[in-house]
Amino acid sequence: MSKIESEIKQIRKDLKSIKDDLKTYINQNKLTDETSKEYVQALIDNVKEEKLSKEYLEHWTCDHCGEHTHEVDYDYLGNGTNHLGCELKLEMGEKN
Repeated sequence: MSKIESEIKQIRKDLKSIKDDLKTYINQNKLTDETSKEYVQALIDNVKEEKLSKEYLEHWTCDHCGEHTHEVDYDYLGNGTNHLGCELKLEMGEKN
């Protein structure tokens, strides 16, 4: 795994942790102030809606189906940035 991929993986973990912490905070404190709920939800949405560069998306693209894989868990990636499912379909097609 390249240094960039490692850094991206860590950033994703950090963002997920922040999002999970905010959701936990909302649930544990049973916020009743609608403004507070909206503010915290806006923070969560902001993490989700980060603007991704064209270069970043081109890197995180499956060679087989052409779809972006930037939000795919590493457990479901095959070679490089390809979907594991696409890799398996290709492999099974070659065996038949």
